[in-house]
Amino acid sequence: MTARCYCFVLVAHRADMTTEIAKSPTLDDIRAAAERLAEHIVQTPLLPLYIRGGPDNVFLKLENLQPIGAFKVRCMGNAMLTADKDDLRHGVYTASSGNAGLGLAWMADILGISARVYVSDTAPEGKLEAMRRFGAEIRLLTVDDWWKIIVNSCHPTDPGFYVDAVRSPSAMAGNGAIGLEIAEQLSDVDRVIVPFGGGGVACGIAAAMRALKPDVKMIVAESDAATPVTAALEAGRPVPVTVKSSFISGAGAPSVLEEMWPLVSQLVDGTIVSSVTEVADAVRLLLEQNHIVAEGAGAIALAAALSGEGGTGKTVCVVTGGNIDRRVLSKILNRQPV
Repeated sequence: MTARCYCFVLVAHRADMTTEIAKSPTLDDIRAAAERLAEHIVQTPLLPLYIRGGPDNVFLKLENLQPIGAFKVRCMGNAMLTADKDDLRHGVYTASSGNAGLGLAWMADILGISARVYVSDTAPEGKLEAMRRFGAEIRLLTVDDWWKIIVNSCHPTDPGFYVDAVRSPSAMAGNGAIGLEIAEQLSDVDRVIVPFGGGGVACGIAAAMRALKPDVKMIVAESDAATPVTAALEAGRPVPVTVKSSFISGAGAPSVLEEMWPLVSQLVDGTIVSSVTEVADAVRLLLEQNHIVAEGAGAIALAAALSGEGGTGKTVCVVTGGNIDRRVLSKILNRQPV
């Protein structure tokens, strides 16, 4: 039997925390972001999951249909469109396992500025190729050095403008537009399940839902390869967790960032942890029965919904991306270990 955690905890942030706290976007911020991004992205469809004889209460928010194949075009786009033009004179950069780098490269190309993406040496080659196609310069780092850029929100020698896909209020506002669309597309939604990388998409969507539909439950989906949110909710604070190598890039981290913890603890109602095998099964189900290509992080919310741990009621699973490595997808379809 697969071990899972489904916990509901609200914890106030520590009074002695000196780190600057990430600010949640307002509903006005989110609506402005949606309007600002309208010409650059698509309003993605919300479709019912089809499984013969399966649940009829699960819906899929298809962010894999964005121009870059992932939701990150929203957060990176809004952060760059709201930046001071003078700040962009030396170009932009970010630290990314893939999709944030794609979003950065996409918008930089539109704005006509240079883009650099610092990636870990474990990043999927397919995503690196896509970033290069959009004109981004790729800089490989060890996982530890890459994580330091994310923690510090900067690279010590890069003169460009660092675009933070997680903690930036403008980035979260861009992600919050997903919540606006969900509320319009499914007025009687009961819960939204979102994967967690750094928390930018989970907190952005949650900010919109709290303002529009405060009774909707916000659930974070994690795999047993990395459970930073589950561990933090249980401990009442961010704690380090072991990150196991898996095909699920873009979800899971060594810990919840200190700046994000107050938002996460206030906006997230609980977590569901699925096994890596269950996530692979969800990838295969989406393609074979629903004709939807999802990467590991994109299918993790569905794996959580299919576990049965989330309860009844209409459930939206955010399919955050579809940029899966071809070799990984081939193994999953052929039921080989990944």
